[in-house]
Amino acid sequence: MTTTDSRTFSIDVTRELPAAPDRVYHRWTDADALARWFAPPTYRTVHAEADPRIGGAWRLDFAADSGEHRYTEQGIFRALDPNTRVELTLQQVDGETTNSETLVTVTFADIGTAEHPRTLLRFTQSGYTSLALRNANQDGWLGCFDSLDRDLAADAGAAELRALFATWFDASTRKDVDAQMEPIADDIVSYEHDTPQEYRGVEAVRAVCQAGMEYQTGDFRWDIPDLQIRIAGDVAVTWGLNRMRNVASDGSVRVDWSRGTRIFERRDGRWQMIHQHVSFPVDSEGRASTER
Repeated sequence: MTTTDSRTFSIDVTRELPAAPDRVYHRWTDADALARWFAPPTYRTVHAEADPRIGGAWRLDFAADSGEHRYTEQGIFRALDPNTRVELTLQQVDGETTNSETLVTVTFADIGTAEHPRTLLRFTQSGYTSLALRNANQDGWLGCFDSLDRDLAADAGAAELRALFATWFDASTRKDVDAQMEPIADDIVSYEHDTPQEYRGVEAVRAVCQAGMEYQTGDFRWDIPDLQIRIAGDVAVTWGLNRMRNVASDGSVRVDWSRGTRIFERRDGRWQMIHQHVSFPVDSEGRASTER
C-alpha cells in the first residue's frame, strides 16, 4: 500500500522472511550483511560501512553491473531496538545530485517457531518530495527484499547442512552405516578413493562405507575442520579436507586426510547428497598421500 498527501510520498512494504528476527535485524545493522542484499537489481555493492549506534553513520556505494553508473546511499541510525525495530535516515547521492533526506522505519515481528523461524517485516520510507523518485525507489526496494529473502534462505540452508554434517560425523563415530546413508540420495553418483572410481546408487555407496567402517578397527573420528558451503536455491555445494582419525587399541593414532566435494539437492524439504568426489593427492610417482 502507498500513502500520499499533497506534500510528500512514502513507500510501505510488508514481507515474510525465512529467519528469526535477530538474523533479520543483523542484516540491517552489519556492514558486511548489508552489502549482501541491499543493492537494487542490476547493481552491486562495492563499499559498505555501518556504525550501529544512535547517531552512527552508515553508507553503501553501488555500481551498475554494466560498470557505467555509480551512486551512494547514506544516513544515520536514529533508533535501534535490538531484533525489534530499526530507524534510519537515507539520502541518495548520484553524481552532482543529492536527493532529499527520507526516513526509513523497519519493524520485525516473530511469527515462526524454533523449527521454522519466520519474521514479519514492515518497512516504511517517508519524506519523498518526488513521486517519480518514489516510484523508482519502490521498484528498487522490491528487488532488494527479494535478495534479502534469498540471502536469509541460504543462511538457513547452510545451518541445516552444518547440522546434517554433525549428525553424519556422529554416525561415523558410532560406525552406524544405516545412519550414514540417511542423507544419501537413491540416485547418487559418487567418485571414491578406490576403483572402480564411479559408484552409482545408494547401495553401492553403502558398500563402500561398510568396508570403510570395517577397516577402521579402533576409535574412529571423521570431521571437516574448514567446511565450506555455497547455496543457490535448492542446490548446495560443500567442500573441505576430510580428517579421519583412528585410535587403535594399543593407543597408536593414525590421521588420514583426503579431499572432498559434495553436492546436495533439497528434495521434499530436506537436503539429499546427489554427488560427491573424494580423492587423495598423489606424488610424482603416483603414490597416494594421506598427509595434509
